[in-house]
Amino acid sequence: MNGKPRVAVFIDGSNLYFAVRDGLRIQKPIDIQKFSHKLVEDRELVRIYYYNAPPPPEDDPEVRIQQQRFRDKLGYIDFLQRRDGRLVERTFKIKCPDCGKEIEYKRHIQKGVDTRLAVDLVIMAVRDSYDIGILVSGDGDFTEGVNFVKEHTRKRIENAFVLWRGWDKGLREAADRRVILTGEFFSDCLVDKAE
Repeated sequence: MNGKPRVAVFIDGSNLYFAVRDGLRIQKPIDIQKFSHKLVEDRELVRIYYYNAPPPPEDDPEVRIQQQRFRDKLGYIDFLQRRDGRLVERTFKIKCPDCGKEIEYKRHIQKGVDTRLAVDLVIMAVRDSYDIGILVSGDGDFTEGVNFVKEHTRKRIENAFVLWRGWDKGLREAADRRVILTGEFFSDCLVDKAE
């Protein structure tokens, strides 16, 4: 590597959102631009990829509006490319613990997000689009992609995530470097809801 290493940031949006909300109990949105630059440190940021799906229709209308505002703001961030998955309606059945009656309900789930992220992580490493990839996710489904990049390229993969139940042990161990995200780390990367 001549000069500063080129860094690409791959953010699993839904995974990060729930880790911050449930793991750190932070209710404010994250400023993705500030957050990404903080992860990159003094290296060269080549691109931020943000993976997510549109908000599901069953969400509270106010929550949907807030999520759409957040998604719209992503379009103003330099070097960010949004990668959207899709929503698929699924039927779920549960048994009432009190009466034993089976209850059926429908819910939308995101599809194609994890696969797209994993493919991008690998293909861009093979194409020499970055020197260091920072994967922001705790999802163990990315472990094989991380291992492939490490075994078949000279690229390094860093894994940034919240230290809580959602950070897969195999993914942590596969990464070349681990960045534990804390409330203190996010303190200067939060957006006031009034913005």
